[in-house]
Amino acid sequence: MKRKKTDPIEFKKLVRKVVSDCEKLADNYIQAWKPLNQKWQTIEGGVYLRLSDNMQVAVERGSLEQQIHIAVAEAQYRSEQENINYKIIDFYIEPGVTGTNDSRPEFNRLQNDIESKKLNFIVFKEISRLVRDLEIWKRFFRLCQLNECEICIRGLPFNPNDPAAVLMLDQLAAFAEFESRTTSKRIKESNHSALITSGKFNGEYPLLGFDVIRNEEDESTGIYKPNTKELSDVKWIMESFLRVDKYGTLVDW
Repeated sequence: MKRKKTDPIEFKKLVRKVVSDCEKLADNYIQAWKPLNQKWQTIEGGVYLRLSDNMQVAVERGSLEQQIHIAVAEAQYRSEQENINYKIIDFYIEPGVTGTNDSRPEFNRLQNDIESKKLNFIVFKEISRLVRDLEIWKRFFRLCQLNECEICIRGLPFNPNDPAAVLMLDQLAAFAEFESRTTSKRIKESNHSALITSGKFNGEYPLLGFDVIRNEEDESTGIYKPNTKELSDVKWIMESFLRVDKYGTLVDW
């Protein structure tokens, strides 16, 4: 049976639609929100949700939506437990971005809003959704402490003044980083082994200097063959790079 190929343009459209649907779901919640009790104090906060890559967004679209539902349920639970209306006013949706660095548009927007004291609390499904780096976690935690922004993690009652709780969260952040690095190492080793034994790469992306070998159904086999003309171009680019002062010069050449 012939397998349907994934068109890159259609794939991008699918990712955009998934994100758009999540944004609509989030906006609908914000518009329809009502206090659990009119007599209670109301505090405002946000929700951060993330998936590591666009393939996860496309294939596991329910995961982003699930994170929204979990955050909403957590806000309601906190409201009931503390007799305070936890009102979510913003959702920071980060699709297809790794949690191992802090160069993330929505993550940076979240931190700016915390620093400007726009948010009294932040909700996320688990630490690994927010960060997968212990140092980034510590900076973020300190930012929340300084600006009195409560951290709300599903099923994890947390008192920022309790040293034991802080230690536990640091351990969870360290484990999230360890898990990320272990997964990355396993993938790299697997790719390297496949390259050495069979000459196979993951995926079917264009690779300058090589052509994808396809089967009778015109599907990528994951194996490449040298393209002599392009390889001469690659050699010229690399040799020229050693003689330029900046990327712009090489692009002009």
